[in-house]
Amino acid sequence: MAELWDVYDANRKKTGRIAERGAEPIEGEYHVVVEGIIINSKNEILVSQRAKHKEHGLCWECNGGSILKGETSLEGILRELKEELGLKFTKKEAMYLKEVRRDIVPQDFKDLWVFRKDVRLEDISFPDGEAVDAKWVTIDEFEHMRKRGELNPSTDFGEVDFEVALNLKQREAYGYIGKEVFVKIDRPLGSKHPKHGFEYPVNYGYVPNTVSGDGEELDCYVLGIDKPIDTFEGRCIAVIHRLNDDDDKLVVVPDETNITDEQINEMVEFQEKWFKGEIVR
Repeated sequence: MAELWDVYDANRKKTGRIAERGAEPIEGEYHVVVEGIIINSKNEILVSQRAKHKEHGLCWECNGGSILKGETSLEGILRELKEELGLKFTKKEAMYLKEVRRDIVPQDFKDLWVFRKDVRLEDISFPDGEAVDAKWVTIDEFEHMRKRGELNPSTDFGEVDFEVALNLKQREAYGYIGKEVFVKIDRPLGSKHPKHGFEYPVNYGYVPNTVSGDGEELDCYVLGIDKPIDTFEGRCIAVIHRLNDDDDKLVVVPDETNITDEQINEMVEFQEKWFKGEIVR
């Protein structure tokens, strides 16, 4: 079966066009690729060796690849690590590092994701045959491999990124998933944003006495309530993790209410369309 990709414009907005892997690239059109950086408690980096038959065969790299049609960046890197290394990670274990925009045809956006985990080499397998070996290396060894031409030249991770990766922390918002929370509503359904003027189609508020990544209280979308409210107690079913902003959002619903990721995206699109985000459960 052919591998299909969503096509994006230069602003990383989907164009609605679908491309098949291997098709002649079109200037001005982009796809999204991902790269996973796995770092253990010794601050070593996991690298794998590409199969001989692949481009840059026998070079070493941090694993990744193109995301598929309909996938998000986070879903794509979890799939790639499972397919190439046999390793299963959860969305909560992933930490977003950076985006690289590459304007040489075929053009793409690359997202780098960091995972802090001790993985035993004997637990690594190579299900899809794209890699044939794996090892742990220090950042100095990693850079020496680059200088000797042993790294895949498309690797977009280096010493500066390594220092940033060591200081990444999991978002505190994740700790609320599955828990009951009290929300103070400061922008009820039907009200308007005080600065931008758009109307809130859902109730929006915050969890008192918390601190989000932006230094303010942790914001919440309250979904499943069709009238304006002042306060709400419900269950946090997900977090909208903003990749280009430090202000994650809780998704809170009445108990026993189930809402799909697609439904969440539709209900919060009025505001989240200005950000790049992932739904984490």
